[in-house]
Amino acid sequence: MELIIIRHGKAEHAGVVPGGDSARPLTEHGSYQFRKVAQWMVEHQSCPDLILHSPLVRTTQTAQILQAEADLSDDFCQPQNWLGFGLNLEKLISFVSKKTYERVAVVAHMPDVARCTAELIGGGYITFKPGNAACIQFDSVIRSSQGSLKWHLSAPLF
Repeated sequence: MELIIIRHGKAEHAGVVPGGDSARPLTEHGSYQFRKVAQWMVEHQSCPDLILHSPLVRTTQTAQILQAEADLSDDFCQPQNWLGFGLNLEKLISFVSKKTYERVAVVAHMPDVARCTAELIGGGYITFKPGNAACIQFDSVIRSSQGSLKWHLSAPLF
C-alpha cells in the first residue's frame, strides 16, 4: 500500500477573505502549482484511489484539483474532520488500515504533514512547502517507522 501525504496549495493570507482561517482559499498561483503536482502524479501512474482531506477550504480545493486530474468521482474524495489541525497519526493509521485501496492520499496542514511523514518513515524531517506531496510505501500493514519514502514532490516555483 502507498500513502500520499499532501500539504494544501498556497492559500490567501489570513484577513484577505472573510470567514477566518478556515475559509482561506487557494491563490490562483497555488492552484496552478498544485495542478502541476497532480499532473505529475497522473503521468507517473501515482494517482490515489481515495483522497481524504481536511474540511478547510484550502485543503478541499487542493483535494478537488487532484480529484479532477485523477478522474475520480466524488465518492472517492472525502472530507474528514480529524484531518484538521492536530492530526492524530494513530487515527490516520487506523482509518487507512481499514481501507482496501492500493493508494490513498491525505491532504492536510503543516506541521502535521511533516510530523506524520517523519514518524511513518522512521524519523528525520521532510520539508513540506505549500503544494508538496510525499509518497510512503508500506510492504504490508501501515505502521509507524515501517514506511519507505518512494518520492517527494515540490510544487514548481514558476
